[in-house]
Amino acid sequence: MKQQMKIVLEMDDMQCQNYMKIHGEELFEAMLTNLGSPDGELRDELIYRLLVKLLNGQHLDTNQLTGALKMLITDQYLFASIGEKGSDDVFIRSFSTLWLTGLFWLDQEHPFMDSELRSKALEKCATYLLQERDTRGFVEGKGWAHSIAHGADLAAMIASHPLLEKRLIPIILEGVTSCFWKGSVYTDDEDERLAAIFMSLAKSDYPEEILIEWMEQIFDKLDRKTPEKGYSKSFYHARTNILQFMKTLYFALKKSKRYPKLQSTASFFIQKWQNA
Repeated sequence: MKQQMKIVLEMDDMQCQNYMKIHGEELFEAMLTNLGSPDGELRDELIYRLLVKLLNGQHLDTNQLTGALKMLITDQYLFASIGEKGSDDVFIRSFSTLWLTGLFWLDQEHPFMDSELRSKALEKCATYLLQERDTRGFVEGKGWAHSIAHGADLAAMIASHPLLEKRLIPIILEGVTSCFWKGSVYTDDEDERLAAIFMSLAKSDYPEEILIEWMEQIFDKLDRKTPEKGYSKSFYHARTNILQFMKTLYFALKKSKRYPKLQSTASFFIQKWQNA
């Protein structure tokens, strides 16, 4: 299987198109079945790269795309063993988010989802960050799990979708909040990926006042959780995550010249908590 995928990856657009007409069903089924393999080369270097090639070249038909979408939002894929930590199922969940990110990108460029399926998929995906508990980045011998970063990529993509129902954005924001308190300190650019969600919201002109209120609630919670006798490990980790995220978001907003009031609010809290 690996060798065949390597061959397809080397094909030009016309060769790939001809190959998919003959072997596309078999190949795509194998990709979907193994998308969360603990074999990093198969999962990341072959299957995911091949998915990107097939999506960019529009080599998958509507039945293949909708069939994959229906499977990816189930308990066998996006929510496989959701809530657990430390098992290989994190690769299934994490790479399901990457696949879904690709499908929603394609749906924005070349709409293929019917309205009912799109609505269901957007609602399912909006809850992912809130439910994920495994915060590992690189797993020795198996490659990148990176479920929080990949989940943030998915959230940023759906936040930019023109047909996203606004009622789902507070759920996405609640998911971001939960990421600060999952017990780990992020070291693999998770803050940048989470900040990208807000850049998507900025481009869609989501009300700045709501995001300011969200930010104030983040620090209200930090105030309430402040221990009277020194920092606990969980509090310190959350504080570190929040400040790192806020600094990243501050500079992203400054560069883009978006949400000036949110940028000022972030600056105020960073200064307040920096040496607290």
